[in-house]
This record gives sequence, structure tokens and C-alpha cells, in this order.
Amino acid sequence: MMASKYVFLTLPAYGHVNPTLAVAEELVKRGQEVIYYLSDPFQEAVQATGAGFRRYDSQLEHISPVAITYGIPGGILARMVDESRHVLPQVLDRIRAEQPSCIVYETMCVWARIVVQALNVPALTLRASYAMNEHVNVFTMTAPGQSEALQGRSEAMEKISTELRTLCEKYHVPPFDLRGAFTHAEQLNVVFLPREFQPSGGAFDDRYVFVGPSILARHEASDFPLGKLNSERPILYISLGTVFNNQPEFFKRCFEAFGETLWQVVLSRGRNVGSADLGAVPDNFLASAYVPQLDILKRARVFVTHSGMNSTMESLYYGVPMVCIPQMIEQKITALRIADMGLGIMLETAAVNVTTLREAVERVAHDVTMCERVRQMQQITRDAGGYQRAVEAIMQFAQNQPSVHRG
Repeated sequence: MMASKYVFLTLPAYGHVNPTLAVAEELVKRGQEVIYYLSDPFQEAVQATGAGFRRYDSQLEHISPVAITYGIPGGILARMVDESRHVLPQVLDRIRAEQPSCIVYETMCVWARIVVQALNVPALTLRASYAMNEHVNVFTMTAPGQSEALQGRSEAMEKISTELRTLCEKYHVPPFDLRGAFTHAEQLNVVFLPREFQPSGGAFDDRYVFVGPSILARHEASDFPLGKLNSERPILYISLGTVFNNQPEFFKRCFEAFGETLWQVVLSRGRNVGSADLGAVPDNFLASAYVPQLDILKRARVFVTHSGMNSTMESLYYGVPMVCIPQMIEQKITALRIADMGLGIMLETAAVNVTTLREAVERVAHDVTMCERVRQMQQITRDAGGYQRAVEAIMQFAQNQPSVHRG
């Protein structure tokens, strides 16, 4: 195949960028040119793949992720129009000058859709989480008690969508609203889930390619002491991800639940909690600000997780059952999906104490049926094809475009 130039546009957040990096690296290995437009914190990770990096200033990186999620009606969506107004003048002419063969954009990156329409360039989407269409809206698949929050989000989305349509008019592109942004399908839509994990997976046609997790070894340097892991003890891995991890009391509860037990516990405390905040760490714990998650999941027996989508997919890839403690609505949707499929169990945050933690981990570790379902889903997840299948689909898509700029 001839070489093509791909411009990647994603939301500047690790959960959205990370699944794309393996795709970018594989494209570069196959002789393709890849360029990312992103904010400064992602430069090292992008350049490690061999892709080019083009900087823009993002307003999102100056706002606490927790504040975005809980402090603003509509959450991060409420910032999308402001972010688009801020970013588009920085990038539109530069991307036009790149003369890309194809724009590869993530659906949460709302301004990218405006770029695609303004430049009239072949485009495909990447979806780090659930696919949605006119028949499937995963945000309605919540438990009782979430309706009020969703109503507030719905009202906020109406206001945001009105502002977005006004922005589209400014750039002389066909107007769309936020619901349309999430349900819009390009000719190719790569979803980083296996179809079997996607709610109503059969409702999506062959424009959607469900490739499962896009897993490649991380490039970050780590001083985590992997050599201290004891191969004779089962490993329990505990992590609340990178956003909602400022929870020293939860970590201390874990010390009490699993300290001086047969478990060897790897605890990712994140960079918001210092070692002094935790006090004495039990001898059978390895607690670190940064944990090489893939290396640990390869060895883990159980994963206590916030059920973020990346962590969930990585856990399934390595065949690790989960105890889910979701920290926000989207994570709760995934936690419920995990529980419904028999791949783990969910604990409500208010119900987490020493006893419930211990009982949940023991149940997940020893439930024969659950462990078998996880092994079956592991095979399905790996068979989905990952970044290699994504790259094959992307390169074929670009090759089939009738008139594109070649690098």
C-alpha cells in the first residue's frame, strides 16, 4: 500500500489518548505518517510512537478533572464548546496545510468534527468507550437513583447543543448537536471494545469495527520494584485510576482489609496521595504513586478497580476478574455491565468497608463460574484483533478513498 498521512485528533485526556497510541505506532512501523495535535502533557508519549507532535493550548488541562465531572452541569460536555472555540483558531489552518490523507478523530473531541467538515477530508472515528447510534444510548442504561443526575445532564446538553450549532455556523459547516456528535457514524468507526461487551452489539452495522483493547507496552519509565513480587502468593491489584484517586481513607481501609493476609497487594495510590498520607504500609503491600498496570495485570488474581474503560479492557485482556467501585456515572454503567456478564461484582461506594471489601475479593477469587466466564471473555477480547486489526481497517479505508493527499 502507498504511504498515507494521518492526522489524529483526540480529547487531551489519558483515557482517550492511550488506546490510540498502539494504533499510531503500528501505522508508523508500516511506513505511514502519523501526526497528533495535542496539548503538552502528551508530547513524550506521542513521540515515543514515532508520530509527529503538534502542540495546541487546551483549556481542559487547566481544570480539575473532578471539578469537570462533578462541579459543572453536564460535566466535561459543558466545556466542549468553550474548548472548541479556543482550539479551532489554533489548529484549523495548520491541519489544512498538512494536507492529510485522512483525519482520525475521537468522537468526544467535538471540535474535530468541525475540522473534518470544514476541510472536507476523508475521516474515520475512534471510540475509546461504547459506540452509540439512534438505537443505542448507553447513558440511559443506569441503575435507579441516577435519573435526576441524567435529567440535569440532559438539560445542560440542550444548552450546549445550541451553542455548538452557533459555532458550526461560524465555521460554515452543517450544524450538529452533542447527541448527533456521539451517534454520528463515518464510513469507518473503530471501537476499542469487543462486540460482545458492547451493549446491543448487534445493532451496529459493518461500518463499526470492534477491535477490543489496543494494548502495547507502555513507554513510560518506572521505578516500580517488580522484583519484589512474590510468585508464591496471589496478587491483588488495587487502583482507582488517574482521576478519582485522592482517597487516602479508602487506601487505609484496604490496608485494614488485606494487611497481613495471604494476598500480595499492589496498590496504586496515584500522585495526589503521598506516602505520608497513608502512614504505615503493611508488609504484604507494595504501594506506589505509579504502577505499571499491564505488568501487574499479567500476574494478578483479582483487580479492585474504578471500572474505567481502559482498565476494564486491560483486565479482560489478561483474564482478571474485577471488584468494581465506580466513581462516576459512566464508570457505573461499565461496572453494571461487568456484573451482568458475570465478569466481576460491583460495590456501591457508600457500601465499601473493610468487611465488604474482603468478602467481595474472596468471592471473586473463588467463584468458579465467574472465573470461567472471565477466561471465555479473555479469549473473545484477544480474538477481536486489537490495534493490528484497527490498523488493517484504517489503511484499507485510506487506500480506498478516491482522491487523497499522499505523503
